Amino acid sequence: MTDQRTPLVELKNISISFGGIHAVDNASVDLYPGEVVALLGHNGAGKSTLIKILSGAYKRDSGDILINGEPADIRNPRDAKKYGIETIYQTLAVADNVDAAANLYLGRELKTRWGTLDDVAMEASAREVMGRL
Repeated sequence: MTDQRTPLVELKNISISFGGIHAVDNASVDLYPGEVVALLGHNGAGKSTLIKILSGAYKRDSGDILINGEPADIRNPRDAKKYGIETIYQTLAVADNVDAAANLYLGRELKTRWGTLDDVAMEASAREVMGRL
C-alpha cells in the first residue's frame, strides 16, 4: 500500500531541449494518490512536453522520474504502461489517417491468435472507453 505522504509519481528537475529551445527547464511535479491535478501555463510553456516525457513519447535530457518512491526507467510508451501510465492526448487524433479505435491502441494494438490486428476487439473496447468518458 502506498503511503499517502509519498508521491505516487515524482518528476524531479526534468529538462528537455529541441535544438537551442529549452522546452522544459528543470521542472518538478509531485502527484499523490487520489489527487486531481491540472497543469496550467501559457502556450509553449512545456505542459504537453512534460506529459509526453512521463508517458514515454519523449526522452528527457535530464532529471528523474520516480514511481512510488522508486526510480522509473521510462524510455517509450510501453515502459510507461508497465508503471500504469496511459495518456489521452489533447489533439483530436494522434494519427489522423485512422479511426478513433486505432488511435486509442496506437503502439499497443490488440492481435488475434493468428497475429493479425483484432479490429473487432479494439472497436468494442474503444466504444466501452468512450462510453465511460
